[in-house]
Amino acid sequence: MTDSVLVIEDSDAKLASVVAALTAMLPLYPIETAKSVRSAVAALETNTFRLIVADMSLPTFDVESRERGGTPRPFGGIEVFDYLMRVGLETPVIVVSSYQALVDGSRSMPLEKLAADLARDYPDNYRGYVYFDSAYSNWERELRAHVEKTIK
Repeated sequence: MTDSVLVIEDSDAKLASVVAALTAMLPLYPIETAKSVRSAVAALETNTFRLIVADMSLPTFDVESRERGGTPRPFGGIEVFDYLMRVGLETPVIVVSSYQALVDGSRSMPLEKLAADLARDYPDNYRGYVYFDSAYSNWERELRAHVEKTIK
């Protein structure tokens, strides 16, 4: 296992904030990024990571600046968890979401319920969640606590 970190996030602003926070916390750990389910799986097929920090709402594939983008998936991050389980990777994952509840059509799931489901369904990977709100720094303290528990 390498000491690299994979950050999976499709929002450039949130990605920059999360990468900056992780760089300050883990200055010796290289950080790679992915912006979709497809690019995350491609990274996981070719590299081994010490930690994954992932959004739950992800498109199916990377969006180029002039494209409308991949199919948005409110629960796209679940596909990353499914991949990890399918190939037997026990890489720890911390979820960072900008939404207090994820909505997919008529289905709405509060972040706390999602966290409980992830802990039950993916116990070898799921390490916690952080509610990301760029107006406050609480998310950084919460992320630090999860990172410190995960990387001893």
